[in-house]
Amino acid sequence: MTPVNIVYPIDGASYPIQDALCKPESAYFSASFSCTGAGGPHKVEWGFDGSVLAHAEFYDELSDQFVWKLPAGTHTFTVKSDCGNAAVKFQIK
Repeated sequence: MTPVNIVYPIDGASYPIQDALCKPESAYFSASFSCTGAGGPHKVEWGFDGSVLAHAEFYDELSDQFVWKLPAGTHTFTVKSDCGNAAVKFQIK
């Protein structure tokens, strides 16, 4: 089992998925991830582009899904826990 699994966004993808002629300045964006680690408590933090949006403590497993507004451009979503880390790059365009 993977200690940290970013479900969404998909690494290397562009969002929002829409007509190619539409050029948004920003978008409300969904992100989803899970962390798994035996016992606990474990600590995890997550965010975009080097900024931490939130953090939590959990035993065994944590799943989270949330929406955040991001400006157009390239972004990195990062999840860091004491069980493992993961990051994906994507674009809002």
